[in-house]
Amino acid sequence: MMDIAKARLRTRPYQFSLRTGRTAEDVLNEFAERQLPGIVVAERGPHYLVLRPEGRRRYGGEVAVLLGIAVVLGVLILSAASVVLISLLPLSLVPALPLLFDNRPDLAISAVPDDHGGTRVTVHGQATAPLAAALDAYLGSLPRLSVTPIGVPPRAVS
Repeated sequence: MMDIAKARLRTRPYQFSLRTGRTAEDVLNEFAERQLPGIVVAERGPHYLVLRPEGRRRYGGEVAVLLGIAVVLGVLILSAASVVLISLLPLSLVPALPLLFDNRPDLAISAVPDDHGGTRVTVHGQATAPLAAALDAYLGSLPRLSVTPIGVPPRAVS
């Protein structure tokens, strides 16, 4: 079985949406309690979960901004010696490049109550194959909510 916590994982876009008869809180609690190897709940709100691989991210947006500011200040100080050195200012974008190529399997699950007494569950993001399989198994087990429009008689299912 592939280890989810490896540094470079093959991910694929994952999108899924359904309506269920369970409450939004139940849907999110049930999924948050599942033990997924190498995946943790990174953020949780009243109607959403964000899943990420386990492990610390040492290089993030904050570090990239600080390094970019340091490069700008360094170039401005060096430009006191020669005005031509101000042409090095675009180098301040270099610390952001690793973030552009970062392909982590981050995924968000939202569960929002709808007008028909059910819950709209939406999943969107990048998922590894084991995470996608776990999501498919869980979402496939949720009871579907079928809503008939007003004025249309319900159909009999045979």
